[in-house]
Amino acid sequence: MNTTQTQKGEQLISIQINVVKDDYEPQVKKELNKIKQRAQIPGFRPGMVPFGMIKKMYGGQATVEVLNSLVSETLNNYILENKLDLIGYPLSDPEHQTPVDFENQDAIDFFFEAALRPEIKVDYSKASIDFAHVVADDAAIDKTVEELLERNPEVTHPETVGENDILELKVREAEDGKELEDGFKKDYVLLNLKDVKTKTHKKKFVGKTTGSEFIVNLSVVLGSNEKAANLLGKDAPADSDYNIIIDDIRHEEKAELNADFFKKIFPDRELADNDAFRAAVKEEMEKQYANETDRILFTKMIDALVDNTPFNLPDAFLKRWIYENNQGKLSLEDIEKNYQENYSKGLRWQLIEDSIVKDNMELAITDAEVRAFLISQIFPGMDYNTADDDMKARLDKIVDSYLKNEEQFSNVKNQMADVKMTNFLKTKLKINYTDQTYDEFIKDLENASKSEKKEPKKRTRSKKQ
Repeated sequence: MNTTQTQKGEQLISIQINVVKDDYEPQVKKELNKIKQRAQIPGFRPGMVPFGMIKKMYGGQATVEVLNSLVSETLNNYILENKLDLIGYPLSDPEHQTPVDFENQDAIDFFFEAALRPEIKVDYSKASIDFAHVVADDAAIDKTVEELLERNPEVTHPETVGENDILELKVREAEDGKELEDGFKKDYVLLNLKDVKTKTHKKKFVGKTTGSEFIVNLSVVLGSNEKAANLLGKDAPADSDYNIIIDDIRHEEKAELNADFFKKIFPDRELADNDAFRAAVKEEMEKQYANETDRILFTKMIDALVDNTPFNLPDAFLKRWIYENNQGKLSLEDIEKNYQENYSKGLRWQLIEDSIVKDNMELAITDAEVRAFLISQIFPGMDYNTADDDMKARLDKIVDSYLKNEEQFSNVKNQMADVKMTNFLKTKLKINYTDQTYDEFIKDLENASKSEKKEPKKRTRSKKQ
């Protein structure tokens, strides 16, 4: 067997694999003998079918399968041994490949066309981007502080129920004023008296003390069977009486802006006064804004680099490669029509990205980083390194089960890669920031979307070949 390579153009090569019968006939005979052992043909005992008959019936099929396997392995080894840096994978070379006559040819030539990756030099200084620095203005800070006060109230536990208190209850299904021995039971139910339908119904609770026990119909009290089911769970009988026991009374008052509240919201900071607290809120808001807007900024940075990093691509080959890899799901006409916007741009970014990562290996995402990220997401606050061996084993088992899904693993890895690349490019590209409030930023996005003739295509990652 002999493999040779010839240049077809700036980025295209042809690989020729010459195969003679001595290269594949022994393996074909071996395969035919396997078929002979398991063939069931009327008139012959298993394993006793003449080899000539087996060859006549299955020889062509066996030859094709053996040759496909042999040529594919030879091609893969040639690519690896010669360290060919390719775009995608080789295709049959239509310019040189001729029909094969397996019966009469002593030597068979297989020709493949392959695209070499271009040399890419990324010049970050050529890309300039105008973008918003989304700031939190006083009105937005006021709104956020108010929401924090409402979500983090001062809680007391009075002995007597008030009109707007939250009750921690035990509930037992009842009939004729008595608990049903085998009825529905639940030991922890939170009832907010703000949800009770009328003042008349609230009177059933107001003034009661911790430990009080009485019968109510929660569907009537809340105004519907649906609301009662939401409170008790879908297994609870609809429109039933319940004996309820008040285990605890929670009274909530809007919190005050004081040192205790500052510490509750920012436990790791020492905030002296309201101004310092508002400054901390502003900082956290703007971090969140940046997380949201970074995805849009990343797209703009990609566009800028693609537009300012010129290199040639073997477009005719790539169109054929896209067509064959989609196995007939896309027509050549569709590919031609959408090639520049949907395919060429995405491939150009992938090649640029690969070039950047090659020069900055810290941007590569390791499997260990994926595991650590998943642990932090599934078990926030958990320090894997300080966990005992049993806990580590449990964490590893959960993460392993997640990583078995190749699509999930790939999605997480790509998300992490995008975050790393975004932060890297923010340090490399010239970004002209203009301060905007969040509302102004959203309004500009909406106006830009309306002005476009069609929706912008979402960038997707190509599968690495």
